[in-house]
Amino acid sequence: MKKLPIMILLMTFLLLTPAIVQSNSDYSNVERSYITSAEAILPPVSYVWQEINGFCAWAATAMAMQYAGADVSLYDVFAASSIGFSFAYFHINDTMLMIPGSLYTQAQPTHYLAGLYGIDYTLYVDTSIPNFEQNVQVWENEGLTIGVTDGEDEAFDLMRDTIDSGYPLLVSVDPSWLPAADYDILRAEGLSGGGHAILLVGYNDTEHSVTYLDPGVGSFGDDYGYPEDGRGNYTMITYTALNNAWSNRFYISNTFIPNGDAPVVVDDSLGPLIRDKLLGVGAIYSPSSANAYVGKFGETAFRTMSTDITIEGLKSYLSVFDGIANEVNFKASLILFIGLGLEAQVTLQYLSYRTSLEVLPSIMSDTNLTSFVEAGEQALPHFEVLTDNSTLINPLNMSKATGFVATTFKAIADSFNASGDIDLAFAPYEEDLDDISAALLGIADSWLEAGNTLTSIWPNDFLSQNATLLAFGFGGAIVVVVLFIWWSGKKPSQ
Repeated sequence: MKKLPIMILLMTFLLLTPAIVQSNSDYSNVERSYITSAEAILPPVSYVWQEINGFCAWAATAMAMQYAGADVSLYDVFAASSIGFSFAYFHINDTMLMIPGSLYTQAQPTHYLAGLYGIDYTLYVDTSIPNFEQNVQVWENEGLTIGVTDGEDEAFDLMRDTIDSGYPLLVSVDPSWLPAADYDILRAEGLSGGGHAILLVGYNDTEHSVTYLDPGVGSFGDDYGYPEDGRGNYTMITYTALNNAWSNRFYISNTFIPNGDAPVVVDDSLGPLIRDKLLGVGAIYSPSSANAYVGKFGETAFRTMSTDITIEGLKSYLSVFDGIANEVNFKASLILFIGLGLEAQVTLQYLSYRTSLEVLPSIMSDTNLTSFVEAGEQALPHFEVLTDNSTLINPLNMSKATGFVATTFKAIADSFNASGDIDLAFAPYEEDLDDISAALLGIADSWLEAGNTLTSIWPNDFLSQNATLLAFGFGGAIVVVVLFIWWSGKKPSQ
């Protein structure tokens, strides 16, 4: 039997390593209501709501950077980290992964973002994390500062030391252990293991409680909407519940501490980075990684997807599973999840991309970005064909996925499951799939044009980037040739 393909939707509560798995955890001790802490805590900052599933780490990062003195919004974080201009796609045999910039990799863009604002960023991981030494080596090779904890006591000491120094600790937790009723949907399904970002801002060793900010409440389910009741703002959790939530995520933690350096003028650093993210330079997405060579990125990702999300492309992908047990049911499920994944991931990308386009001119204020924004805005109507928030708001209820892409693929899946005839299932939806493919191609064309407008400001060709070096080299070569001719003229003929 062929192994189950890696079709990851990556829709909920993600920080560094996504996973939501069935669990036998006992949630009977989870307090279902929130309590606002009255304890001494860090001074309040503007609460940043993540707005929709998938942005929790970036909303928490925005708040952490505000504590460190940076005047940034969630949208500024999208743009200045470059994640709003990033997309990755992997299609290898039975693997199909569609990953927006906000989820593809988070530690390295966060490190870059913090550096722009004169903030030292440290990623802490526990020795219990799988492949500990290899992960640390990869992160350090990417220029990150890595801290290490070893178990509960050291993790909680890190929390105390960070808060005592006047700054919050951004941590990855399993949200099924958080007290807000928003997470009852996970507890009801017995799901745990997902990563969600919260900010620890206060602690009380007498009462064994921690005060935290949660950007994720109100981001999904029937109660979707900004938490007007304040339940995500300065909420209290017991040490026991926090440890259950935090240890399930290997005590992953992040600190943001100002280093005294003034924020840099970002244009000449951020401009070329966004250029390469849009144009899909693999080494920028995955430095020192084989992923740089096997993945498709930026405009190339959307261009490749526009070919794969066609009748012929989908049939070719599904043929990998010919002969598998329960073939029809398995392939029908794949068709459904391809549609749900495509809609969810492209929607996340659209939301971060659109808002990044809006704020980037104010961040890169020394550069005229008019042509860039005009080129980039050409992608927006194509994104709008593909996007719909319902897939993200209701991640555990497929019946509430009402977007064009999700409903098209669901109809194809239902037809195939009923008939077992793949051609019969696809035939009525050929025009819809053509529209989806055309929209993906339209995004690719816009990103290519936008990237090329940045190339006209910051050239990325070898001659332009190495003009000074080449000039010295060429001049040196001329000198060598002249000296050789002079020396040859003085040497007796053979």
